[in-house]
Amino acid sequence: MLSKFKNRFMLSLLIAIIIPIVAISEDIKSFSILEEKNLSDEQTFFNIIEEIIIVQPEFRQAIAVKNEYSENRKYASRLRFPTLTAQVFNDRTISRDIPLVNGIRKTKDDSFDAQIAIDQPLYKGNEINSKVKIAKLEISKSSIELNKVASELILTATKIYLDTASAELISDYCEELFNELEKFRVIVRKRFDAGIISNSEMAIVNVRLSEIAAQIALLQAEKIKTASIYRSFFKNEYDGSGLPVISLKSLAKDQINQNRFSYDELLAKNNINNKKEDLELTKSQYRPHLGFSARYTRYDIDQNTDDNDIRGGFYFNFPLFNFGRGSAEVSASKARIQQARVNADKSKRDREYTSASIFGSSTGSLQARNKILDSYKNVKLQRETFLKSISSSDFSVPALLEAASREINIFQQLIGNEKQLLISDFENSHLNTALLGRFRISL
Repeated sequence: MLSKFKNRFMLSLLIAIIIPIVAISEDIKSFSILEEKNLSDEQTFFNIIEEIIIVQPEFRQAIAVKNEYSENRKYASRLRFPTLTAQVFNDRTISRDIPLVNGIRKTKDDSFDAQIAIDQPLYKGNEINSKVKIAKLEISKSSIELNKVASELILTATKIYLDTASAELISDYCEELFNELEKFRVIVRKRFDAGIISNSEMAIVNVRLSEIAAQIALLQAEKIKTASIYRSFFKNEYDGSGLPVISLKSLAKDQINQNRFSYDELLAKNNINNKKEDLELTKSQYRPHLGFSARYTRYDIDQNTDDNDIRGGFYFNFPLFNFGRGSAEVSASKARIQQARVNADKSKRDREYTSASIFGSSTGSLQARNKILDSYKNVKLQRETFLKSISSSDFSVPALLEAASREINIFQQLIGNEKQLLISDFENSHLNTALLGRFRISL
């Protein structure tokens, strides 16, 4: 008990520390620190994601499940209606071996009769009401699952899109930078031939250029890999739309302070209600049943007769003793309700810990954002300064290449941090069931 209280206290303390830091960043937009030519607007990105998720098999399956439960509700509701049946009896003697003395008592007339019967249940121990409520809960569950699937598909599509767009941007940026540096291989060779630099300096330059070339090769491989994944998921080639500029809404104060349930919590609460109705359904099997039935019979329809009758009346069924089977089954249903409640508590705990993890990741990305950006600007300025001093006697190609290598590494960190910031923002919206609303999707 003490350990549980301690965990809740530490979680509350962590969120209390994180929320003020994150909430400061209400107006931050993802990738807004990049050049505009490499970016796309929010609506363009939303349209791309929305168009692809509705054709995914998981989404279509969830739609089919919801349709199935809708039909199940109709079936449950119509259990209240009477049942009307029609029968024809053709009962003729095929063979008979009865002594004459017993013939009158044991011999039955041949018949060819028709019958129409109606049965109307009046009370079935609350069975029908329970089945209707369960069917409605199943529809609600399927709606939650549909929203959850759509939200998860948005996350998946977003990650694939961001991986592809960022890999292409980083690869093209670094390749363009390397093309500018490649000319210094010839310049250094000429300086070496003129005796201006030593053999060791030329070797250093060649090694640095080879290291950068290896980096570029890895980045190009990553670009090809992500483009292939994008093509497989989106069913077309990435068109270079760019990285999306999106407001990080889930980090705003009004969103952080909202105490919303996760999809798993909603499903867990639905499951509790479902198990409660299942208990009522179990009890209904051991309660009295009351109904009314009637039948109309037309005799010897193969003959020219008008013999018929109408019979009917109420029926009452009451289970007297079942050797404890009923109480055992009811106890089992109550145990399932308790299991559902435990699962609801687990879902709540998981949401709290996941929320704290997402906020921690967001906080780290936000704190690192300006530092990485400043480092990138400084190292880029340093490289550009080196290039401007190319005619100076103090110009050093190894120093230029060292600055370029750092610029490549920091640029990767910059894009990776921005990507993680947006993903964390979307994950938080998904956790609070708000992601579909941000994409203006209503299911």
